[in-house]
Amino acid sequence: MAVIGVLCATPLHAAQTEAGPSFRLLREVWLDTARQRHVNVRITLPARGALSAQADQGKAPPMPVALFSAPQGFRWGAHVDHYEPLAEMLLKRGIVLAMVFHFDLHEQMGVNETFADIYPDIQTGKRNDAPVDRFEDCLFVLDRLSKINTERREGWPALDLGRLAILGHSSGTLTALHMSGLPVRDRDGKVYKVHRDPRVKAFVVYSYPFEYSAPGRADVKQVGAVAGLHVAGTDDHPDYRNSAFRYISEAPQYWLVAKGDHSVGAFGSEALILQVTGDFIEAYVKGDAAARGRLSIDTLKSHRPALKQFLEKQPSPWPRFDQRDFAAWAREALPWGKDTHARAMAFQRTKDRKEPPAK
Repeated sequence: MAVIGVLCATPLHAAQTEAGPSFRLLREVWLDTARQRHVNVRITLPARGALSAQADQGKAPPMPVALFSAPQGFRWGAHVDHYEPLAEMLLKRGIVLAMVFHFDLHEQMGVNETFADIYPDIQTGKRNDAPVDRFEDCLFVLDRLSKINTERREGWPALDLGRLAILGHSSGTLTALHMSGLPVRDRDGKVYKVHRDPRVKAFVVYSYPFEYSAPGRADVKQVGAVAGLHVAGTDDHPDYRNSAFRYISEAPQYWLVAKGDHSVGAFGSEALILQVTGDFIEAYVKGDAAARGRLSIDTLKSHRPALKQFLEKQPSPWPRFDQRDFAAWAREALPWGKDTHARAMAFQRTKDRKEPPAK
């Protein structure tokens, strides 16, 4: 999500801390020994001086945590997009962001390159099933953060892991929703697990998949009572990326369309997206009533023309129908619905591959 600029490649095998005026960016590769799989993480921590000052004054309350799932493929998700301004903004609001970049053995490589050529010594486990691996990466990172928190590791603030926000961009949106009850399906479409983490108080998804390739309505409706912010770019067919916003109904949901493409904030929308994301997480993770009040079209209209649309949907037991909802019902309920949908997906994906890239 170019809410955030261009990232320089960083060596993978050395833990690295970059000093800044107000924060530290910790870069590490952790090995999940149970799965024999490496997970690349970047964690934004307060500057050491700020931690020392808070400790001296007895003003160091535990900090809530936001977990971010990056787009598919570490090479592209981490080297093309980067998320430091998002991390810095959240830290200023008292929230630690842990960014998870997922290694995928099947990710696209260059001509005559293999995964091992790009990532020597990196292990991806035996499953090599991206949806399941990505979900388990997040569980592993949360478990490691819990252990670090218990150890009271030097240079780390106390973490409040009972108040979590889950964020995701592109394919990371599904990983984020898997933490809130969306069934985790393997590459064959079989349900691997349904996980509802009670610690998750809110989720933010940037560039949710097109409806033709997104999870079915029945799966999305299993997302529990977790508040959600859904963000799409004006040039990325937003009307066909809002099915999660439409179907999740047990908690408040917000829909933001900002000027931009699949990277969302690349064309002048960074300030808007950072403000809405920060206010939303403060409102629903930290319980900040003032931040909740800022989630309104009247507050955000100063961001025009970056702001295209902002909607709020409160919980309701009554369904809200869209012109595409009948098609979603038919796909799931009629005997020939799934087959027709599969054919439509195959046709659309073939069409997408043939279209020239946007200039």
